[in-house]
Amino acid sequence: MNRMYLVLGDWSDDGHGKSEKILIDSNKTVEEIQNAYKDSCKLTGISFNGDKEDYTETNRGYMEVDKYRIAVEYEDFKLTDEVVEVLTKYDCPKELMENYIEEAYSKTFTQLWFWFVSLSLPLVEYKKVLEVDSIPCINGYWSKNLNEQFGYGLYL
Repeated sequence: MNRMYLVLGDWSDDGHGKSEKILIDSNKTVEEIQNAYKDSCKLTGISFNGDKEDYTETNRGYMEVDKYRIAVEYEDFKLTDEVVEVLTKYDCPKELMENYIEEAYSKTFTQLWFWFVSLSLPLVEYKKVLEVDSIPCINGYWSKNLNEQFGYGLYL
């Protein structure tokens, strides 16, 4: 197993400053998961990261792109109709979307995020574990491969 963090919220502390590191054990490497995230963005046209990089490669306009992003703005914890439509198209479990919409906290966000990654990395497995230091992060903290914020909008 590979141990890593999925970092949610404002890890760089340049906005609301609220963040959480979810420690994950996975059968895949950090790089495999990072690349699968980017591939799933390109596949679906939706993303969980802000406007730093457009991994969807859709070249949507500023107003249009926000409709296809998940939890990227402050207090932005609801799924848009456009996102629900795309997730449904890719057979996202209905209960996962419903739980996310009703609960919108790190557990359901993490489940949705890993389901999304599994679109491009079908055999990915993960489980949340107790916190330990010296573990690589999937995203953020100036990662050379995926220096992005996920779940910024989850925190009130």
